[in-house]
Amino acid sequence: MAAAAVVIVLCLWMLSGLLKPDANSEPTSEPDTTAMVVEVQVLDIEPMDREISLQGHLEPVRHLFLRAETSGTVEKLHISKGATVRSGDALVTLDLGGRNNTRAEAQARVKTARSEQAAAQSLRQRGLQSQLQLEQADASLEAALAQLAAIELDISNTTISAPFDAIVNDLPVDIGELVERGDRVAELVDDSHFNVSAQASQQLLSSLEPGQSVTVDLRTGQQLPGRITFVSSIADPQTRSFTVEARVDNTNNAIAAGVSASLHIPVEKVEATFISPSALSLGDSGELGVKAVDTDDRVIFLPIEMVSTSLDGAWVTGIPAGTRVITLGQGFVNTGERVEARPADASVL
Repeated sequence: MAAAAVVIVLCLWMLSGLLKPDANSEPTSEPDTTAMVVEVQVLDIEPMDREISLQGHLEPVRHLFLRAETSGTVEKLHISKGATVRSGDALVTLDLGGRNNTRAEAQARVKTARSEQAAAQSLRQRGLQSQLQLEQADASLEAALAQLAAIELDISNTTISAPFDAIVNDLPVDIGELVERGDRVAELVDDSHFNVSAQASQQLLSSLEPGQSVTVDLRTGQQLPGRITFVSSIADPQTRSFTVEARVDNTNNAIAAGVSASLHIPVEKVEATFISPSALSLGDSGELGVKAVDTDDRVIFLPIEMVSTSLDGAWVTGIPAGTRVITLGQGFVNTGERVEARPADASVL
């Protein structure tokens, strides 16, 4: 019995050692105090233009619906739709009809009036005719000359010519068709230059003036230089915006009217940094910025302002020179947190 009691006491003692830890024993684990590792890069700061960007479209500088100035049947078409014409080139010829006979009659009247005027002048010099009769002969000659000039003009109007260098965008008449005075016979577009027409808000108006250089990006992928030629002085009553026009050259007839265009107008020089979209973050109030580390390797947030954007990234202001911007891991750290900053590979941005 005594042996059994000793065994029981030993078991209880051993169990007590298992259930109650030794006060002098070391803790089994420690809190993890390892800092988050992030990659940082010092970004270059470069001077660049801050731009105003407006959306618009191309409009021809001159666009004319050419109309007949006399009536007649179309006798000849000198060009076809889509042709390039020079100023003075014949486009359409109408038949003369009885105009030659009318001209011959007017010429005969002029001849007769000249003879009567000469006779009246001779008689007046000899005192055989009154001054009134001489003035009536003069008036008859002037009337005959005016009538001849009118028919000559009408005959010249039977040939309809281009008033400027252009593309024939439409030719809505055909041979044998009767054309009345005022009917449309051709549509001409001067494509040597184009106006880029856009709308600017009231806030931007003070930064715009004629003569400013612009860059025009077309929806077709082309980029053209130009200058502002017009800034409206009156706002659109519906949108309260102002019309802005810029002039661009159409080198080699490479562009067409109606194409959508973006108008970029530099307004000031700024110190900007090019940054990848992946390095951007949002602040506590939702403002756009980047996370960086200070001299104590603690995370700071820098609000930024966009200058221009592209598919590869954006030019921004608000990042001081020498700042170490977090390029990898910024989504896992918070402002004020200490981090382990490691230099990033140059290919990160």
